[in-house]
Amino acid sequence: MTQRDHESLAEHDPHSLLFGPHEDEGHPHHRHTTEPEPHTRSARRRAQREHTSHRRRRRNRGVLLALVCVVLLVVGVSAWLIVPKVVDMIHPPDYSGNGQGTVSITIGQGDGASDIGDTLHKAGVVKSVDAFVNAASNNSDSQSIQPGTYLLHRHMAAKNALTLLLDPKSRTTAGDLVITEGATVFDVRARLVKVLGAAQQGAIDKALADPSSLGIPLGYRPATGEFTSIEGFLYPATYTIDPKASPSAALQRMTSRFAEHDRSSGFATDAQKVGLTPYEALIIASIAQSEARFPDDMAKVARVILNRIAAKRPLQIDATSAYAAKVQGLDPTKIIFARIDSPYNSYTHDGLPPTPISNPGAEAMTGAVHPTPGNWLYYVNKDSAGHLFFTNDEAAFTQAVEKCRQNNWGCG
Repeated sequence: MTQRDHESLAEHDPHSLLFGPHEDEGHPHHRHTTEPEPHTRSARRRAQREHTSHRRRRRNRGVLLALVCVVLLVVGVSAWLIVPKVVDMIHPPDYSGNGQGTVSITIGQGDGASDIGDTLHKAGVVKSVDAFVNAASNNSDSQSIQPGTYLLHRHMAAKNALTLLLDPKSRTTAGDLVITEGATVFDVRARLVKVLGAAQQGAIDKALADPSSLGIPLGYRPATGEFTSIEGFLYPATYTIDPKASPSAALQRMTSRFAEHDRSSGFATDAQKVGLTPYEALIIASIAQSEARFPDDMAKVARVILNRIAAKRPLQIDATSAYAAKVQGLDPTKIIFARIDSPYNSYTHDGLPPTPISNPGAEAMTGAVHPTPGNWLYYVNKDSAGHLFFTNDEAAFTQAVEKCRQNNWGCG
């Protein structure tokens, strides 16, 4: 190589003369190559392109390797996270056997398999919610699980827990609150105290004294504008009450059931069709519930009430005065109905009493807004079963009352 050639190369890359191509100085191929260095400009360009291409391929291989590592890492982590969940879905964690100890759990109205499974899992009865859901899905009888309080065991196989829930012997009545047709607010209070405990009496009384906060439908607001009593809105049914529930929550379940019945039956709308406000119709239904034992008679009692109001005659119904005695803390069997000093005394006060006197059921409510046509003004028991005799003749009524007394059919 001539001196000029060396000078030309040195100008192009002065370091290469001493160290060679620094990018690949550690590569054995380039250390021991015997190929002559390119001397022409086109050859140098070609060499540079090959060198650049080589670097790009190495870089691409590195990127590809990194991507493969990332993908493997993602797949591994995903498998670690997802596979156990898939396995749990197919074979959810479950205990074996019948468990031990005693656990009290409460199944609410309308609870489904997932709700029940969650309750059991939180109480330590089953190992997972899915285990119970699977057991329930494999047993069509699971649809018949009743609301209530049950005694089960800790750490039970889900299928065994289901078996106990289907066994009536496992159900206790500790959380049952039974509101019968015609029960009064005083009856409900006593039953709430029994379920929630004597320590809750003050809270129960406070809740009962604030009816406006208990979810009464607004369309039932009385003419005075303010609710003075929750009476009439505690819909008769059997309620499963969690012993830890607040009195307000327990009472709101009853008023909610009332609202549901009101909507489904059209009670408020039907009341207006017969010229009554919904609250007036509820008062009449409560009287009919207290006075009659049979649905047909309830609709006739409602007619008698409407007829006497239209005739501007006092109702003279014993049940309203009996309620007055309860309001005053007196024994209804030891008062004279026509003499008690109370707005509920329908002998001395015209029209309807100020509030309902009981909590009527569906049949009494239907009778109140669909009163049987008739001109009756009086009724009295006509047999020992409690069927009623209706008439618009006062003499016939007096005679029927005497017959009732002679036969001890419930006439005082």
